[in-house]
Amino acid sequence: MARPVFSKTDLATKISGRVIRPGDADYEQQRRVWNHDVDKRPALIVQCIIEDDIRYALEFARAQNLPIAIRGGGHSFAGYGTCDGGVVIDLSRMKGLRIDPHRRQVSLKPGVAGGELDQITQAFGLAVPLGSCPSVGVVGYATGGGEGSLTPSLGFACDHILRARILTYDSNVLTADAGSNQDLFWALRGGGGNFGIITQLDLALHHVDTVLGGHLIYPLSRTREVLTFVNGLVAEIPPELYIIIAVLPQPGEPMLDIGIVWNGVLDEGERVVRPLRQFIQPSKDSIKVKRYLDEQQSGSDSPSEGEWCSVRRAGHLECLDSGAIEVIERNSARGPAESRGITMIYWHGPWVEKSYDNAFGFRRRGFEYWIHAYWQDPVHREASHQWVDNCYRELQPFSTGAVYVNNLCEEGPERVKSAHGEKYERLVNIKRKYDPDNVFRLNENIRVQP
Repeated sequence: MARPVFSKTDLATKISGRVIRPGDADYEQQRRVWNHDVDKRPALIVQCIIEDDIRYALEFARAQNLPIAIRGGGHSFAGYGTCDGGVVIDLSRMKGLRIDPHRRQVSLKPGVAGGELDQITQAFGLAVPLGSCPSVGVVGYATGGGEGSLTPSLGFACDHILRARILTYDSNVLTADAGSNQDLFWALRGGGGNFGIITQLDLALHHVDTVLGGHLIYPLSRTREVLTFVNGLVAEIPPELYIIIAVLPQPGEPMLDIGIVWNGVLDEGERVVRPLRQFIQPSKDSIKVKRYLDEQQSGSDSPSEGEWCSVRRAGHLECLDSGAIEVIERNSARGPAESRGITMIYWHGPWVEKSYDNAFGFRRRGFEYWIHAYWQDPVHREASHQWVDNCYRELQPFSTGAVYVNNLCEEGPERVKSAHGEKYERLVNIKRKYDPDNVFRLNENIRVQP
């Protein structure tokens, strides 16, 4: 199929949105993504409003042989929502959302963010299992897996994708669902943005209204005994309980934070979490019954929501044995000055421990972890990268090698293979069919040779 050739000026007249060029008044602002450690200068930013805008931007970039970055929320740790010298197809203004509370389904455009989805679905007492960061794009969340406090009991967001409308590399529009383009439908649920540009995503919803949730705060000096206790406790917990552990030396007062969310019968939840609440007296106990929406919004003022630079490395531990705890404890006591931490989520339950017929490859019982640092003052950049890399390296002897694909940070093809595991080769074959030229390569790329 021959691709039309037209100029930047032609592109600007064809689309309903905007074309932003270097030198425009808001170029410097619009070129930035969430992670300000990524500092790239695209040739064009195309702010799309309708699907045809996306098609024109794609055709222009392909005709000029320019790299293409797709931006929804712009939250990838590697900064894949921008590029040097290429075309950013910015979908963040495509905000449409339609909910059918009776069928428990929601249909959304690619600019909808997680917090916006929560606000609408929770008005009907419904939810999709997603993380709590409100500014992350739902499409990126969900197609890479999508994990959150509902996952142990209800599954990952990718398990709830019902249908996708997708624009492929050659400007064709396809529908992928259980009855159409079934191989593509399989791949989109966990394979990320490798296969095209999703212009509409339909998701199944669950009734979720009230949860038991909150935090137990301990001084860092109790890290070893608290983590040892948690490691023994989690072996028997039911799938209604989600546990996230954050060792947070900075900013503010150093602390160990145990967060929980119970999605089930509330009296039973009180009984299940009682041993954790009573093992050691925390310096703060904020666990209480609350709306699920309030729980989702409780972390929206974290450092990652400001204009910060960031670096992250991630992995998986089957358990928190004494060696892993020693590494975590020791690295918590040192590091860069602005903001750093080690976060662990304990994954368990049927959605984690069984195989499901989609591309998502990170169904692992045990502790997903990520080591992260944030900074604003450039003087802290080198020390932040060094601290994260050193801590990650020291945890490797205790790690399985598995990793959640949405946690990757441009770490090379072998790490992408580790994220997808045994499903990787099937993904390569589907990629070869739907994007043989690897047009959509600015992502955690499933590589094919053009």
